[in-house]
Amino acid sequence: MISIIRMLMLISLITTLVPLASHSSVESITDNVTVIHDAVNGVLINQNGKTLAIYGDPRDLQAPAEKVLFTHHRRDVVWAGASLVKRGAEAYIPQGEKELFTNTASYWQKKMTSRFHDYEQQTTKVLSESFKDVKTVKGGDTVEWQGLDIHVLDTPGYTRKAVSYLFQIDGKRIACVGDLIYGDGKILDLYSFQDSITKPKAMGYHGYMSRVADLIASLETVRKATPDILIPARGPVIDKPVQTIDKLIGRLKAVYENHLSINALRWYYGDDHVTGCAGRILGTTHVDWMPIAETVQPYPPKWVIPFGTSRLILSEDGDGFLIDCGSSNAIKEIRKLKKDGRLKSLDGIYVTHYHDDHTNFVEKASAEFGCRVFFCREQQDILEHPQAYYMPAQTDQAINNTQVMSEGEKMRWKEFEFTFSYFPGQTLYHGGLLIKKIDGETIFFIGDSFSPTGIDDYCMLNRNLLHPDTGYFYCLDTLKRMKPDYCLVNQHVIEPFRFSPKQIEFMIDTLEKRVALLQDLLPWDNVNYGIDHQWVRFCPYGIEAHAGQRNELKVVIFNHSSREQTFSVTPRVPRGWNTQRGPLNITIPPREEGTVSVFVTPADDAKGVSIITADISFGEWNLRQFTEAIVSVTN
Repeated sequence: MISIIRMLMLISLITTLVPLASHSSVESITDNVTVIHDAVNGVLINQNGKTLAIYGDPRDLQAPAEKVLFTHHRRDVVWAGASLVKRGAEAYIPQGEKELFTNTASYWQKKMTSRFHDYEQQTTKVLSESFKDVKTVKGGDTVEWQGLDIHVLDTPGYTRKAVSYLFQIDGKRIACVGDLIYGDGKILDLYSFQDSITKPKAMGYHGYMSRVADLIASLETVRKATPDILIPARGPVIDKPVQTIDKLIGRLKAVYENHLSINALRWYYGDDHVTGCAGRILGTTHVDWMPIAETVQPYPPKWVIPFGTSRLILSEDGDGFLIDCGSSNAIKEIRKLKKDGRLKSLDGIYVTHYHDDHTNFVEKASAEFGCRVFFCREQQDILEHPQAYYMPAQTDQAINNTQVMSEGEKMRWKEFEFTFSYFPGQTLYHGGLLIKKIDGETIFFIGDSFSPTGIDDYCMLNRNLLHPDTGYFYCLDTLKRMKPDYCLVNQHVIEPFRFSPKQIEFMIDTLEKRVALLQDLLPWDNVNYGIDHQWVRFCPYGIEAHAGQRNELKVVIFNHSSREQTFSVTPRVPRGWNTQRGPLNITIPPREEGTVSVFVTPADDAKGVSIITADISFGEWNLRQFTEAIVSVTN
């Protein structure tokens, strides 16, 4: 009888130490430290027959743990320790991220509306369910457990208030650094580092790679602590910390220097702003930037009337065609022109892109003046159904009376020829309008895609893709094919301008070099996974639903790989809700989008705002709770 009990105990012990799925593997770091490698690394420390976990335990059947130490709030990492906490383990979290662990209901309630007109640009990979009891830690604290001192380091970067844990055991000095680093001097993505800048001042929307300054400082903090081993939250264990950290810092600086050289913000904010940004991250104020484009005078011609981010095209017989309408002032200006007799009627509105400072009053202007709204086909869904998306600076005003135009489609209006084009510069959902006055000037209205100093890609969450035939590569190829007498009009810039062939080649060459630099920095098979925060997304992103009623959502996946990929989607819903059992598989050709239908039914007693998430896996990647949709439930 005793031998059978001992055998059962041994079987139970073995099952806590071996992988329970094909993705899991076990690595012994020291006699008393084990790493369970899966979607997240579970670091298990054993002392006196007890277990402490850092990050958690990614297996379905987890080893019991007394404490779980979390480095940062991201749900795509925290899930590995959440169930241990539910089973009684003490949770230790960064003090500065307490609200994102313990008050997630409030976060998601606000996000239902604050996702519109959003200029903060922070990750939404926040927990779907709050922790109830936590202990908070900050840099300088020590967690004492079973005779082991675990020191806390403040290491912001991947998230604003992240920490790392440093301890010495079995003769090894080990640092658990969260997502500060991945593999051999890489980082998981770049879009997570978008943030505001205090000096020089810039809001989150303009803060390309801003928090990389914190990341570099945090990496240097870790290096000074002289660890023998780094154990990140994801990826392989790092046994050459100094070399690996130095490699990552060098790669980050190279990408940022490349970005600054063709940065449109130099025109808006001046040289001091750009050199100030350089100083924060590069440690130098020197920037090898592109010469400023030629500006064209006089401007505007008589047939272009500027106000705000709008431009009114005025025909000889007094009719008008408006480009963008982002403020009530634009409508007031049109009313005034009509009252003064300069404008007889408004025949149409063209929308360059979805940002609220270009679209907030398009629908109101269309209704008041009785005209259709024109835009390129690639913008149709986001303009007609803004609730389905979560993008930076997005309006919540749907546009109804629309006319969709195809790439290269032409239209004669009065004494003008319009050529409509897809122009995915500042954002993936962006168009351009080439207007040629018969026997007169040619102006290409480009929304916000370029300024005289370069490209407007300072908000990575706009989805500035870097495939050879997308994003700014596509736009620059369009400019190369245009006649040299064109003028570019960015509606935030009074002066029209034009790039020389040499400047266009400079920008193309800079972007090609950027792709090569990103290939060294990012661990994906294609760099666009690391710069596109919505390569996988729910559509619609936000819905209103009734308790007990079935709803269909789509998981939309952009296969950035150069080969066909099979993606597996596993939806996750709140307790009591119904959905399909995953995984749901879809095979997508290279550089194409595919969709998977997910059906969710809120529980009969559900109410308020909840989120559903989805796990995504393909190739070597297993990404848990990686994307989300917000559901507001009423009875």
